Order: sequence, then C-alpha cells, then structure tokens
Amino acid sequence: MRAIAYCDTSIETDPELTSDSFQDVFESYCDTWGHKPERIFVAGATTRDSSDILTQLINFIDNDNGAFLMVVPDARHIGNDLESVARVVISISQLQSSIICIEEEYPDILQNAFTYFSSPGVSINKSNNIKNAMQARAISGKSLGKAPFGYQISDEGKLVPNQCESPIVNKIFEMYVDQDLGLRKISQQLNDEGILTRRRKNWNIVTLRDMLRNSVYIGTYVRFGLRLLRNHQPIIATQVFRGAQDKVRERRSHRSFPRSRPYLLAGLLRCSFCGDSMIGSTRRQTWVKQNGERMSNEYRYYQCQSKSNRGTCEYHTWQTEKLEAKVVEAIKSNTESNLLQESMIGKRGEEKQHNAAVKRLDIVASHEKRFLDFMKKTSQGKSVINRLALYLEELDESRKGAFVSIPPEEVLDFVNDWENKNFVERHAFLNEYIYKIDVKKRSLKLSF
Repeated sequence: MRAIAYCDTSIETDPELTSDSFQDVFESYCDTWGHKPERIFVAGATTRDSSDILTQLINFIDNDNGAFLMVVPDARHIGNDLESVARVVISISQLQSSIICIEEEYPDILQNAFTYFSSPGVSINKSNNIKNAMQARAISGKSLGKAPFGYQISDEGKLVPNQCESPIVNKIFEMYVDQDLGLRKISQQLNDEGILTRRRKNWNIVTLRDMLRNSVYIGTYVRFGLRLLRNHQPIIATQVFRGAQDKVRERRSHRSFPRSRPYLLAGLLRCSFCGDSMIGSTRRQTWVKQNGERMSNEYRYYQCQSKSNRGTCEYHTWQTEKLEAKVVEAIKSNTESNLLQESMIGKRGEEKQHNAAVKRLDIVASHEKRFLDFMKKTSQGKSVINRLALYLEELDESRKGAFVSIPPEEVLDFVNDWENKNFVERHAFLNEYIYKIDVKKRSLKLSF
C-alpha cells in the first residue's frame, strides 16, 4: 500500500526525533510491512506551523484520490488532545485513508491517543493497570478469549489451525482475492453449499469483512495494543492477505451514517393527562407497490413517556410538524402581545437567562462526554470512524448553541424570521424563553 509519513520534531521524544532519523524509521517500517513510501511531511521549530503542514498533507491525499496509509510516531504528532486527534483521524478516513503509529505497543492511533491524553471521567492509570495485567498473558503469545474462526486453542494456550475450519478460511480469501467475488456473493455461495459458521449459523457480510481484515490469519497476534509477529502458524499467505486489504479499501463504501435528527421540543413538553414528559419517537415503514417498487418513509411523533414506556396514559400522539407549528403559532401570539419579552425583565428574567445559560453549557458537557465515550468505544474496535464523526458533529452543534441568547428587544424580529433560523438557534431560543409546554389532545399551553 502507498504510505506517507508525518512527524512534528518539536515533540519531545527519547531518543530525540529528527527529520533524518524519522525518514530512516519510516523507510524501515515500509520495508518490513511491504508498503511503498511516497512522501514525508515534517513539522517542527524550523518549519511553518504544524497545522499548516498537516493541511498540506491532507490536501496531498485529497488531490491524489486517497487510499494512503499515514504513518506517524505517535498520536501526539497530530494533536494535543483526544478531540484534535479524532478530527485528524476523521479527516484522513473520509479520504479513504488510515493512520497508524510506529510505536509498537499501541499502533492503533485512537488507542495510542488514550495513552497520552487524559479525558474527563477516564482514569488512565486504572486503564493501563488492566492492560498491563492482560499483557502479562498476551506477551507470552497465549490467546485471550475465544479463538477466531479457523483456529482453536491448544492445551498450552496457543492458537493452532483447526483442521475443519482452516480450509474454509482459505476458501473465503481465495473467493475474495482470486475470484474477485464480493462479500454478498461469497456469503450466498457458502450458505448455498451448506457451509456454516462455528455457531451453526449462515454467513453474513459483516462476519466475512471482519475475517478478511483480521491479521491473525497471517500469524500476527494483536491484543490491547500488543502486536506479536509470527506468534502462531498462519493460515493465509502474507501476499494473499495484503491483496485482501487492498480490495477491502478499494471496495469500502464511505456512505455516511444517517444522523439522528433531534427533536426541537425535547425537554419542554409535558402531558396534560398524567404530567409526565413527552418524548420524540421515530417510526420507519417500508412497503412494496403493485409494480414491485420498494418504498419507505419515516414518521416522527411526540408522545407521552408514560404511554410509550408503560402504557399507563391514554394520551394520543402528535405528529412532530403539527405540534411544532402549533407551538410557534402560540409563541408568535405571546410575542405580539409582548408577554414573552416581559418574562425576561427584572429579577425573574435574570434568573431565566442564568438557568438557560447553565442548561446550554450542560448540553455541551453532555455531548463532550458522549463523544469521548464513543471515541473510546471506537478505539476498542466496537464501532467505526464514520460514526465517531457524527458524534463530533453533534458536539460542534452544541457548542454553537452554547452562547446563542436573544435579547428581549430582538425577540419579535427573531420569531417573525423563524423559518430562516437553523435548529441550533431555534432550540436555544425555546430553552431560554419557554419553561414548559403542557400538551392536550388538541391544544397546548405555554409557561414562560
């Protein structure tokens, strides 16, 4: 695979990292793993700002249509905290490329970032103690957990090929690399032939994709950032495995995951029947027309939480658009009569503004925690970069709304221009001026 390198020589390392020494390390790395070195980008005290060099690197990948492996010494070279590292990783991923660290103990870029940067609510020492305890077993080459398909664990705790399963692994790689079959066709062929998984279930594209990416099949053991080469007998030849990785990258679909659409009135609505809060609910329906065309649609509602979770309320649902339109209509009425603006005057108004500011900052803190938690999950291989990007977008949106505050004298103009306001502005306004909204079957009441 084509590889490019990046380092920041201003980062303190032992031994000291220079442009020449990094070039030697990079070329040696490429030689070991069969990559083709393309270019080296170096930032440091004698160069332009590191962000400029990174931008230059990203533009280089973009102009060359991507599909590069970006090699860095460690996560500190692309960011000074978890979030900045994630932003670079996401940018590189969206260009159909990936980043790896030369640091042997933690080559995965996100895992590496967690070893250098602390985050709220994360105990690095506790995390490292757990990893060290597990590595004491892993460093001896003994398997942790269940053996992957194609292998079994010997009495000595080592991975050895399973005589029944290993030929199936070879068959899968052969169909993918040599016969150029897609994952869907491979799963269909295996299922048609009656070849089942270890759990006696049919094959699916997710299972096959994970197998094709797993370096365990070339004798490499990876666990908790530890990478042991030639740890056990390989099932797949190295050149075949590399061919599979190239095809995975070529065929990788960079579809965007659907963003969860937030509900504008979330946290404000109360059911007038039982007093419980109302929540947003999304229902998706698919059907086939007479001509065979497959159709689908999404329906969004607000409904009583008691009705939704416990079935103890007779309240009926409101379609999202209808209820939001009715709320806006009520807001305009109270704005024209100046009641809404008056609620922001005096001591009571100051208290409302303070509470709204605190609430907005709490929302930011909540999104920061969600992002960091999901980054940790992604670093553990439990999710993918594209989903992490969505959590980062949501964090950015919450920060935009943190300081949105509409003074009373601007309320009328704001409400009259409601259709041109984005979600962040509308949401911030509602949470500043409206305390709660009591909803009945056909009517509602604003409390401000």
